[in-house]
Amino acid sequence: MLEQHARTGSVITERFSDAAVNCLTGSYSRLAAIRGHPVPEQVVFERGDGFLFQAGLDESGYPEYIFPVQEAGALGMSRSGFVVHQEPIDESILGTQLASLIARFDGVVVWVNTAHLRYAEIYRTNDPYLHAVVVDGVADNRGSADIIDCLVVDRTPFACRARMDLDDLRRAVTDRIRSEAHDGMGFLNVIERPADAPANNDLGSMLARQAERFAAEERFRSAVRRYQELCEECFDGPPERAMRAGRRLFQHSSVLYAVPSLTLMAASLTTAGASPAIFARHGHVLRNWQAMGVLGLRFEATAALSVRKRIRERFAILDEATDQLWAAIAAERPGT
Repeated sequence: MLEQHARTGSVITERFSDAAVNCLTGSYSRLAAIRGHPVPEQVVFERGDGFLFQAGLDESGYPEYIFPVQEAGALGMSRSGFVVHQEPIDESILGTQLASLIARFDGVVVWVNTAHLRYAEIYRTNDPYLHAVVVDGVADNRGSADIIDCLVVDRTPFACRARMDLDDLRRAVTDRIRSEAHDGMGFLNVIERPADAPANNDLGSMLARQAERFAAEERFRSAVRRYQELCEECFDGPPERAMRAGRRLFQHSSVLYAVPSLTLMAASLTTAGASPAIFARHGHVLRNWQAMGVLGLRFEATAALSVRKRIRERFAILDEATDQLWAAIAAERPGT
């Protein structure tokens, strides 16, 4: 049965339980599979240095702790043997433009403003944000498009196929929205893999390279401290802003970024044959982000100074633990 919004023709046509960890890396992974050269999302993270995080402000001006999505997605696909092409969106001929690219490349990855994704209730009842989807079909009459949404962040995240009114899609790709971490709107992204493309399969060097970048680049090394500073600024603000910052702390810790990324990283460390010592450090970081998520919810509910103190203490633990994890990976170089 189709799930349809009462006032539009945008519908979910099929649901899947295997939601992606991130909308862009999941979209690239799905499109690579459609193209006949599967690249698991875990591999996009590994090859794209996706386990490195930075801090900044999201689309609504609230703190976010996030890996550099645009950079990691393109880098991960490039190191998997793909070439990523971008074509500027021409709003006046969007349907024809999409149809032409899909005929040549099987699908298009595009950033959208979720305010116009009317096929899922969660998008209609939450603040809009940047989101990536795959477009893999356009109706002959240019009235609708078929999309794959790899990550619908509902109470239980899911992936889906949906059919969107082309007018909804046009608004979604042109109603600009951005964050400090990335601003990829305005382009249609396609991938192709040359017949002689090499693929880097040296997982150990990929993890060690990320450890080296963590030590060398301030945006990664100071990310936890920077994220704390931004959260503290919100907590010092008006009550409504402070409460919402607590909710966002929970979302970025437990739902969207930190815990999902660390869970994916555990699979990469397993594949690389990391030592028990590294897994102990990884587990310590993971458990503290899980605890941070709970504290974020408690602060949203109470705004208690005692909870804020515990958040501050947890940030100090995470800052040190993250340093120690990457230092251990750099020293051991698992998989090499």
